[in-house]
This record gives sequence, structure tokens and C-alpha cells, in this order.
Amino acid sequence: MSACKGCGCTTCQDRYCASKVSLFQHLDEVGLEEITQMISHKSVKKGETAFHEGEPLSSLYILNKGSVKAYSYTREGKEQILYVLAEGDFIGELSLLKEDVFEYNVTALEDTTFCVLSQQDFREILAASPQVRDKVMAHAYDRIKSLEKLVQVVTNKDVDVRMAVLLSNLAEGFGVGDDQGIAITMPLSREDMAAYLGLTRETVSRRLSALQSEGILKLEGNRRVIVQDLKRLKEFYE
Repeated sequence: MSACKGCGCTTCQDRYCASKVSLFQHLDEVGLEEITQMISHKSVKKGETAFHEGEPLSSLYILNKGSVKAYSYTREGKEQILYVLAEGDFIGELSLLKEDVFEYNVTALEDTTFCVLSQQDFREILAASPQVRDKVMAHAYDRIKSLEKLVQVVTNKDVDVRMAVLLSNLAEGFGVGDDQGIAITMPLSREDMAAYLGLTRETVSRRLSALQSEGILKLEGNRRVIVQDLKRLKEFYE
């Protein structure tokens, strides 16, 4: 892992990594530059666990490059994925309002870089910008709704419903439109998809193949899926 303070976002792909985050998108370049000067960086390699459950959580971590999975373990010791986060997502927004710990593990699905804001710096931003504070609360609400949706998915006995919800979410978060449909470079392996849905790897593979046979998906290797008919996919659960 590596970190640097005041490095002017030299490891970022964009001029200002903060501009990728919905919390700060209303700020002008002066405001973004002020935030950038507060930022340090944390890098992790693919497969490396960036944060462990129970560790102190006292900073805002902006996902500037890469993707991660946040997960915990069931009583049976099985991995349960809670979130899959991509560029522009962030972790730790509510911990900046009070001291907290990680309630899940966070592991990189690919080489990943975080931009880090300390609790003190972020509190100053909240005090200066009611808009940022309001967005923090809205984001917290969205996270709660996401967990509620996850509970509904994993307790639904219809495997196709579970698969359709996950693929729709991935299409929204990771998909890129092309002439064939919505192309997803999958951040999750078949094992990860199974862990998220509470299924076996074999069941996931069978259902993906079935959706391909129905013309809803097109599979290109293990890491690329093209959603050819998003409307039909959503009909499984809407």
C-alpha cells in the first residue's frame, strides 16, 4: 500500500479526483482544488484486502480507480457480498460524523486507488457546505435501501429474480452502451456472484447460459457480458 499527502492528485486519472464523487460535483474548480490539497492516497493490488472488519474507520475513502467488494461472513462462514463499488463511489461518509469501525471487509477486485480525506478535513467541508452534508445523508439513505434490496434478493426463492436484479445493477454501475446492448466488464467472478446471491457457482453459470439462450444476454468469456434486452431482464422482478 502507498500513501502521499498534498501530492496534488498526481496518482489520479482526472485533474481532480474529488470531481468524480457526487458529493462534490456542485463545487467549482476552486472548491475542488481546496479539497484536493487535503487528500492523501491509498493503493491496493487486486485481491488485497484494503480494510478489515473491526478496524477503526475515521476517514472518507473515495474510489478513484478500480473496483472493490465490501463483504462480511455469515454464521456458517460463507462470504456475503454487501456492495460492489466502482470509480466515484466512496466509503466512510457517516464515520466522519462520529467515531466508528468497519462493519465489513473491503477487497480490491482489480488494482485500486483511494483518495483519502481525514475526519477533521471532511468535517470542515461539511461545516462550509450544507449541500455536501445533505448529499451525505441522501447517500446514507441509498445505502440502507440497497441493503434492504439485498435482503429481498437473497431471500427470494426464484433464482432468475436474483440473477436479474444483480445483472441490472451491474449494467447500471459498470455497463457501457454499444450497438449490441449494454456491455459489462464484470467486476465479479462467478464465485463472487454466487456469494452475493447466496447460490452455488454452478447455479450461476447455468442461469447465465439460460439467459443467453433466451436472447437476453450474450456471454463473451468469463468477464464480459452484454445485456441485449434490459427490458426483458427487468421483467423478472418488476
